[in-house]
Amino acid sequence: MKDKEHQNSILYIEDNPANLRLVEQILENIPNVHMWAASEPHIGIELAKEHLPDLILLDINLPGMDGYEVLKNLQNDKACRDIAVIAISANAMPKDILKGKEAGFDSYITKPLNVKELLQIVESKLK
Repeated sequence: MKDKEHQNSILYIEDNPANLRLVEQILENIPNVHMWAASEPHIGIELAKEHLPDLILLDINLPGMDGYEVLKNLQNDKACRDIAVIAISANAMPKDILKGKEAGFDSYITKPLNVKELLQIVESKLK
C-alpha cells in the first residue's frame, strides 16, 4: 500500500549509518518519495513484505545475510517478486557487477556513490 502523502516509496537496506544518511539526503531531491530504512536484512525483508515499496535499494555486504540472500527471499515471495531491486555495493569489479545482474538485480550501483547515476536510476525505476 502506498503512503497517502507520497506517490512513491523506497526501502533502503543498509547496515552503515553514514551510507543510509547519504542516500536519504540524495533522495530528498526527488519529489513525492517516502523512504524506509532497515539496518538489518531480516528487518528489511519484513518491511518489504509489510509496505511493498516501489523500489528497494539493497547493500550486498550485510551482516548475517548478504544482499544475494535477501534478493532470493524477495524473489521467492509472491507479493515482493515484482519489486525492482537495485544493488548498491563496494564490490565494483566487472565480475561483481555481472554476478549481480545475473542474480536478478534490476541495476547495480557501485560505491562510492555517483549521485547523478543514483538519481537517474532511481527516477527511471519509479516511472
